[in-house]
Amino acid sequence: MSLLYELTSFIGGSIVGSFLNVVINRADTGESPFIGRSHCPYCKTPLSWWELIPIISFFILRGKCRHCGKKISVQYPLVELITGLLFAGATWRLGRLPFFNIITNLSLGEKTLLLVSFLISLYWISVLIILSVYDWKRYLILTPVLFPATIITFIWRIIIGYSLKSYNFVCLPYFYRYLGENNFLWGNWSYFSSFFWGIISSFVIIALIVVISKEKAMGWGDALLAPFLGMILGWPAIILALMLSFLIGGLVSFILILMRKKNLKSHLPFAPFLTAGTLTIMLFGDIIIKSYLNLL
Repeated sequence: MSLLYELTSFIGGSIVGSFLNVVINRADTGESPFIGRSHCPYCKTPLSWWELIPIISFFILRGKCRHCGKKISVQYPLVELITGLLFAGATWRLGRLPFFNIITNLSLGEKTLLLVSFLISLYWISVLIILSVYDWKRYLILTPVLFPATIITFIWRIIIGYSLKSYNFVCLPYFYRYLGENNFLWGNWSYFSSFFWGIISSFVIIALIVVISKEKAMGWGDALLAPFLGMILGWPAIILALMLSFLIGGLVSFILILMRKKNLKSHLPFAPFLTAGTLTIMLFGDIIIKSYLNLL
């Protein structure tokens, strides 16, 4: 049954990924992603339903528009695949929550908050994919997507905080504990302390790097993204996510230099690495910490 849920989430995620591609590609054209049929970006010919099947259509069409013959960007199937995998990962994590097997015995209020929390996590994944891909292509943070997401997340996190404080929930507290009950050397933090320190610490760390490097290592767009990530993870999970982001960014940079795609003076957009670190901790943080502790 668990595999069926994850497969369903993967299919749903790949469909959402197709929409995310529309948002990313129409961000510079002024077109609404909600209005108008999908079309070839080159010849503008509207696409048939079978040309819009996530992932599969790219291979059916052999990576080319059937009308004008222009190459279809590999961005399309990659975004659809990654979104599907991350949605399936979020579903898998939800099923791993302690006491989740007694969900049928939970109150209606907790069931509702768990469902909305899960949907919000899918929203976070979608937003981070849009920001990462756009930053990779344009070296810019798409603030029309980031700012509403930051406001929505802030309001939702406050609602959850007061709900946890007011009611004795069973499963919901574990949904927002990305590092499990034992936060390694960091100790345990209350919900609101973790929330606000997550926002402050993430912004201060990235802003300091921006100032010290004179915007060569990172830009102010990354500093604007950081509080959003801090809201998602809280303290201390955001610190581990930032550390992981730096490691992934360094590794990718090293590989690109070895492949002679970049040199030591080249710049790389950092939002994709911040996203990679954040989503890794969000989906697998407790596993990473437990595995590390087992090695000690």
